[in-house]
Amino acid sequence: MTIKIIAAVDFSDYSGDTLEVAGEMAKCLGGELVTLNVLHQRIVDELKFIQGTTELVQCEEVVAQRSADRRERLETLLTDHGLTARIQIEVGVPWEAILDAAQREEAAYIVMGTKGRGDFSRTLLGSNADKVYRHSPVTVVSVRGEQHRNHLKRARGAQA
Repeated sequence: MTIKIIAAVDFSDYSGDTLEVAGEMAKCLGGELVTLNVLHQRIVDELKFIQGTTELVQCEEVVAQRSADRRERLETLLTDHGLTARIQIEVGVPWEAILDAAQREEAAYIVMGTKGRGDFSRTLLGSNADKVYRHSPVTVVSVRGEQHRNHLKRARGAQA
């Protein structure tokens, strides 16, 4: 059975770093890289509400367009980082969709970035990363943007 690594990408500043780490893991383990982006259910619910008040907004069309846009952005990110992956775009609550995808794919790892919010912000807003870490039955790898880039530079310098 092929080892699967899910890279949960939200198009934040550290999305490229997340893909690099997940891609390196897939390469080292001879696994398959699956990129996942989640269109938040809250947005879909808001679109449905607006659709109920006007004929100018068709929720399914907007979701389809946003999904296509996100797929294109993921394809570009993958190309920019020299990676090949299967792309999944889903609608749902992000942390739940990530865990559902990991279960469905029988993934061995989830790789995702974290904004590193403080306790106050996390208490008010919640953290998808925290929820994935707490509930995931598989190993979750955290990527922290600039720290990752600096670590890679030092590691590559040591290899030269």
